[in-house]
Amino acid sequence: MYTFPLVERNRQTNSDLPVWHRKAQKAYRVNRIVIVLQIVASIVMCGVILVGVGRVL
Repeated sequence: MYTFPLVERNRQTNSDLPVWHRKAQKAYRVNRIVIVLQIVASIVMCGVILVGVGRVL
């Protein structure tokens, strides 16, 4: 018995998905990586901006 039976029942692996499904495509995985890199870069740039403002003031 699953704690969350609907989640376990509806979950599919990439091999079970049809070719046309968005999660089965390579671009979906690449886009997720790009989004994570953009989030990390924005956090780093926030730090750089804060350090720069601290030096000016």
